[in-house]
Amino acid sequence: MPRFDYLARSSTGDSIEGVISAPNSGEAARMLRADGKFVVKIQEAAQAVEAAATQIRIGGNRIKSTDIIHFVTQMSVMVDTGVSITEALDSIIEQTESVGFKKVLQKILTDVESGTPFSTALARHPKVFKPLVVNLVKASEASGQLGPMLDRCATYLSNQRETTRKVIGALIYPSFLMCMSIGVVIFLLTFLMPKFTGLYRGKEDLLPVPTKILMAISGWMTANWIYWATALVVTVIGSILFFRSRRGRRPLHWILLHTPLIGRMFHKTCLTRSLRTMGTLTRAGVSILDAVGITRAVVGNRYFQDMWDRVDESVQTGEQISTPLLKSKLMPRSVTQMVRAGERSGHLAEVLDRVSLFLERDLEQSIKRVTQMIEPIMIFVMGGIVGSIVIALLLPIFTISKTMGH
Repeated sequence: MPRFDYLARSSTGDSIEGVISAPNSGEAARMLRADGKFVVKIQEAAQAVEAAATQIRIGGNRIKSTDIIHFVTQMSVMVDTGVSITEALDSIIEQTESVGFKKVLQKILTDVESGTPFSTALARHPKVFKPLVVNLVKASEASGQLGPMLDRCATYLSNQRETTRKVIGALIYPSFLMCMSIGVVIFLLTFLMPKFTGLYRGKEDLLPVPTKILMAISGWMTANWIYWATALVVTVIGSILFFRSRRGRRPLHWILLHTPLIGRMFHKTCLTRSLRTMGTLTRAGVSILDAVGITRAVVGNRYFQDMWDRVDESVQTGEQISTPLLKSKLMPRSVTQMVRAGERSGHLAEVLDRVSLFLERDLEQSIKRVTQMIEPIMIFVMGGIVGSIVIALLLPIFTISKTMGH
């Protein structure tokens, strides 16, 4: 069942935020009103996290993930050394260079000085602070371990950012080669081939079949360039807009999971992110239901979200986490068995931490293997395409020369 983040006010005017499960946002709002709450804002949990996962613009200023990581790290150090939250916030605001982030921190400082809990002040900015951060801070407020919890939160955010950076880095060079190969092919067919067409005019009977085919393609592209160029631009922009839309994310995620070579890498990325999030939250003392909901929101893949939805439904009926995971094809059986062992022994958080650490190392090796394999494959494909075109261009010279020699 979908989960919704909400901000509401009680009958006394106090701000209340939380997460509620409901079939849709309308039903969630009805349930909150029936509980005596006045709904201020409500949105699906996944939407809030996906918005926060990207770079955020507030007041025309970009807030980067590094700004948030530095903030959490600085807060951890200051709180651990005995500095009060308000003093720490005031000090960080003076050092912050991002204008947008400084505005957010100033609002948080104002809320904290007025008596609002730190976690509540953070929750009022869901586009900046993920539900995971808010829930870790909330758990630390109950246990009195804010400093260590912020340190754990900073480690988690840093690991997430590093994993994302590695995955993106593994795809940049192959993507660059692909764009270069497409550009070179278009250049050869639209600019270079027409020059050879004039050279071979009147000798069509002597030309080999590959050259004739290339000349026909080149002639069509040259005569209709405005049509295929427009179609290419529309296709690229349309694909980007579609895959960025809510409706297009599911087919995009299916493609990412099933593409040769990179599919396993994306699968391991989602798997690592899921277990690392669950481990961090359960070790912090966050309830299993909330931990499952947050994990579903941050995993970043529709098919993994479906899996965690089934886990959420099972946990609400009293079953263990491992029961629905055993039925999922996305979760390796060996990992599920370790999770089950952790549940039976009462050390689920420790097991999740150790498994996520192992998967992180496996992901690093997978990224290296994918990088090592994709680069030579792309070079081979690019060289093969360009080489075939060049050979088709030069082959008639040898054919015609040989014919004239006879």
